Amino acid sequence: MGEVIKKEFEIIRTRLHARIAEISDEVADIQPEGFNNTIRWNIGHLLVVTEGFLFPVEQNLPAQYKELFAPRTKPSDWNGEVPTIAELIEQLTKQYDRMKEIPNEKFNEKLAEPVLGNDTVGELAVFGCFHESYHLGQIMAMKRTIEASLAKSK
Repeated sequence: MGEVIKKEFEIIRTRLHARIAEISDEVADIQPEGFNNTIRWNIGHLLVVTEGFLFPVEQNLPAQYKELFAPRTKPSDWNGEVPTIAELIEQLTKQYDRMKEIPNEKFNEKLAEPVLGNDTVGELAVFGCFHESYHLGQIMAMKRTIEASLAKSK
């Protein structure tokens, strides 16, 4: 199961990196009409949620990331500095590298208690793949919406 999970994360992260690498910080902070958050928030949110799923007891991300990107947070509540897109991409890469080092047998371990209806580390990781795919779709829809809006205004 572990190899399959790692392959899925490889596919998703490769696509995510390809799609966000060219997004400017300016575009990443535009919240298009009809969307609850921004591209930057979605990228940071993926980091925070995946970190919680795969590394629940480690502290690999900067402390303020939870305040910025956890579920039910939003950019309009942010105060102070936020990480750049380049910093978030670097964190995504580091997180993926750490994920590849998880022993395959770890994915068979039972969780102390179910999380979002998942009973094992592997089930939760598979849910994490779904979660990343969902937010990748949101990011791409937002990017197209923003680009179309910017093109109209020129």
